[in-house]
Amino acid sequence: MYDPFVNTARHLGGQFAEQQKQKLTQYISTFNLKYYFAVDVNYVRRKLFIILFPFLHRDWTNKLSTNDKPMTPREDINAPDLYIPSMAFITYILVAGIVFGVQQRFTPEKLGMLTTNALFYMIFENLIVFLMKYALNISQSLNVWHALAYSSYKFTSMVVCLLLYLIGGRKVYYFVLVYCILATVFFLLRSLKTFILDMGWSPNSGRKRKIYLLLAITAFQSLIMWLLTSSVTSYMPGKYDFAKMAMSGMGLSNTNKEVPLMSDGEVDYEALLKMP
Repeated sequence: MYDPFVNTARHLGGQFAEQQKQKLTQYISTFNLKYYFAVDVNYVRRKLFIILFPFLHRDWTNKLSTNDKPMTPREDINAPDLYIPSMAFITYILVAGIVFGVQQRFTPEKLGMLTTNALFYMIFENLIVFLMKYALNISQSLNVWHALAYSSYKFTSMVVCLLLYLIGGRKVYYFVLVYCILATVFFLLRSLKTFILDMGWSPNSGRKRKIYLLLAITAFQSLIMWLLTSSVTSYMPGKYDFAKMAMSGMGLSNTNKEVPLMSDGEVDYEALLKMP
């Protein structure tokens, strides 16, 4: 028996499935590892300089080839890549391990927890950006791999912060962190402007909402940079705030006895409670 409602629903369902298939095909086709790792020594050197000193860079436009396809990073210094972010992430973990070793509190578990936290922040921020991008109907030019690349460039600056912390201590670290945050924010504003604001611009394209999204992305980067570096540098031997609070509550705040420590440098609270 012919049912027009069933046929209409089936037709609409088929159209929806076909649209989703096309979107999925477009999404998968953007995953071209060969493109994101098409780098050379000259590109890496120049890109690192731009990330750390973006205020000196002038031309931020992305170049296109003769067939209107984006040029590879080797051919266009402004193109995003995944080589520098991946190497910077690994270097960040290694340098953090060195810092833990200098602080005499290195353990595989601590390094594993730091790696897990860094991966969680990276996945979480890109998931938020991905959802907001489609909610605001932003250009497809900023695909998930572009967003992953740009959101991971911050690890380069974070490595610099940790290295200079080893050399100059906490005061130098805070000074360098402020500069690196400003440099990263400026780098992302200029780089992402092409994909978020300039693509497909029209008077009704929601430019103000896109500006808010761009500012939110850069602010989120700043927060993560502080969290993932301060968690490594915040260790201060000889200062145990929680232990002092516990001792103060027991009326032992004026004691001259040394706070008991475990082999990894953490406070031995069990021994602390047994102190006379």
